[in-house]
Order: sequence, then C-alpha cells, then structure tokens
Amino acid sequence: MSSPEWQAMSKLVAQFYAKADAEPFREPVDWKSLGLFDYPQVIKKPMDLGLVKKNMNEGKYKSIHEAANDVRLIWKNCMTYNADGSDFYLLAENMSKKFETKFAALLKDQNVPQGGDSTELEEPTIEEKRA
Repeated sequence: MSSPEWQAMSKLVAQFYAKADAEPFREPVDWKSLGLFDYPQVIKKPMDLGLVKKNMNEGKYKSIHEAANDVRLIWKNCMTYNADGSDFYLLAENMSKKFETKFAALLKDQNVPQGGDSTELEEPTIEEKRA
C-alpha cells in the first residue's frame, strides 16, 4: 500500500473519517442497541469507514477502485435503510457527492484510469429499500 495512489486513497478515506458529520459512518451500525432489528434483512453487506481503513491497511483491496466501491457501499446502505429526505439519507447523499468529486480528482492527479465497477452512486431502488 505504499504506492502514491494508495497513499492518496488512504489520505482521502482518513479525511472523510475525520469529518465531524462522518460520525455515523465510522463504525458498524449498532443495530441491536438502536432497535433496528430489520437492519440485517435490509442491508446485506454492512460497511463503514473504519472497516475500509482496516482493509486498506491490511492490503485486502486489489485496487483503489475496489476500496472506493466499499466507500460507496457505506453511502448506499445508509440511503437504502433510511427514508428519502431523512437526515441520515441527506447526509449520506451529501457525503457521496463530496467523495465522488474528491475521488475523481485523486484519479486524475494520480493518472489512474477511471475503471472500477461503479463511478456514481445510484439511488437505491424501491425493491432494495423494501428488501
């Protein structure tokens, strides 16, 4: 993880982790203590910024695109579970837009091809929200 692109990605994730409004995204959702007993049925692959940082530090991602997709999953999970227009939904939507802007700049600065599985966060479908 010592290449310049990984260093830049690590810095980007750390910047998001450090944001005051990223607090709900730093650790796994504690759905039991929050009484969100349907959370495991709705969210099939939980993800948080702490786990992305850990996975990056342990070299578990094949590319920065793979790491970016897990960051995108954080926002998508939040937007899937929470009602459109709710505070958490809007927070995740805002974080997603900021991340995409900064990640695109990182790719350009590091001369990394766009690639990856996804470039923009898609709004969760009604089926995903009901799942």
